[in-house]
Amino acid sequence: MSLLARTALAVTAGLFAATSASAADKVVRVWHTETEPQTIKAFNDIARKFEAKNPGIRIEAEGLAWGDLEGKIMASLAAGSPPELSHGQPITCTSLQAKGLLAPLDEVVKAVGENNIWDQVKRVCNVGGKQYGLVHAAGTSLLIYRKDLADKAGLKPPKTWNDLLANAKALTQDTNGDGKIDIYGITLPGDNLFVNIIMGELTKANGAQLFDKNNKPMLTDKKMIEILEFWRELAKYAPPGWEGHGYLQTFQNLYGQKAAMMFQGYGRGAGMIEKFAPKEMANDKTFDVWVKPHGPSGNAPAAQVDEEPWMLFKDAKNTKEAVEFLKFFYQDDNYLEYIRTVPIHFFPVTKSLRQSESYKNTEMIQRWKGWLDAQEQYLEKDWGKPTLIVEWSDMNDKPYLMEVLGSGILRDMVMDVVLEKTEPQKAAEKAQKRLEDLMKSKGYWKG
Repeated sequence: MSLLARTALAVTAGLFAATSASAADKVVRVWHTETEPQTIKAFNDIARKFEAKNPGIRIEAEGLAWGDLEGKIMASLAAGSPPELSHGQPITCTSLQAKGLLAPLDEVVKAVGENNIWDQVKRVCNVGGKQYGLVHAAGTSLLIYRKDLADKAGLKPPKTWNDLLANAKALTQDTNGDGKIDIYGITLPGDNLFVNIIMGELTKANGAQLFDKNNKPMLTDKKMIEILEFWRELAKYAPPGWEGHGYLQTFQNLYGQKAAMMFQGYGRGAGMIEKFAPKEMANDKTFDVWVKPHGPSGNAPAAQVDEEPWMLFKDAKNTKEAVEFLKFFYQDDNYLEYIRTVPIHFFPVTKSLRQSESYKNTEMIQRWKGWLDAQEQYLEKDWGKPTLIVEWSDMNDKPYLMEVLGSGILRDMVMDVVLEKTEPQKAAEKAQKRLEDLMKSKGYWKG
């Protein structure tokens, strides 16, 4: 055989071997809900470091918008090809676990250290003492307000819903005297997800329940009617068209000086303020946070915890490799790289990182420390709950909450009141009937 032929054969064999090695890689597909460029980069960097230490394993990560994730998960399950790992809302995790679709992550918990994980986090998707979901990072909702305007008007932190309404009225202003409102008192998101998030919060803050112990809807209860009355009054001080505003638009209203308060703010908004607000306003002296108020029948604040857990799909191909990747992800050095991408929203789930000097000395945390302190207060006092969770027992006792959210019934009820001017009692009765029909059709309530 000629030298040329032998060389060609060797090159061909090498290419075949490389292709075969690549094809033989065990691929771990990961879906997450972080779409900000810096977070995607940090996550991908962690994945590449893991691959370098674990030849033969490849991490394929994809960032998905909140609104797209659940639909894609359901489609993948229907097709029999779920990813190894995915974020999901806590109620999504509970629903999928109840259907037997998830594998436990206890091995990851053991590697991270059970006592190293915040107790609040361990309550999410914990069934029968097994951890079926492990939160990637926690961040509570925040009531953000224009401190400069509130101080000028002499306003105090609202303790009750009536206090908040009074502040919203005082902050709704015609600043140039032309008879038109320039700054609205409050900005609200109007999409289905966030209306459901707010409904869960208000239900807890007013001492109410969405369902009784037999799974019967409680929408016509007096405490729920009070919630709808509050929605009706609060919406009077929101910018026109708020019902069509999503999360980003509500923040634009705030840092764009169109609204003086944001009811459903989050820590990641500090980054938006620093990026988009006028430089002299982009600080916590202008944009501060109040603790959320409680309703007339409640006695304590309530906040939503944005704490999407990692879920491990039982029927995915490479679950063992996925577990090893999560162990690597939560190691302090790697986890800090991830947390620092959105430091005012990503509250670490590990105590070791939260207490480390490298975390505490993060520059942005120093600039917005009050925002982070408020979130820690919600978590420590157990004022924060996942979407539509009123009591922690709801996590396991009510596996249908994801279907309730997806139905749009709660949003329709709110919009009937604030847009269609339907009396709260009538709107509640209509939604009650729809929700009862949904519960019966799914077999959760016999009536």
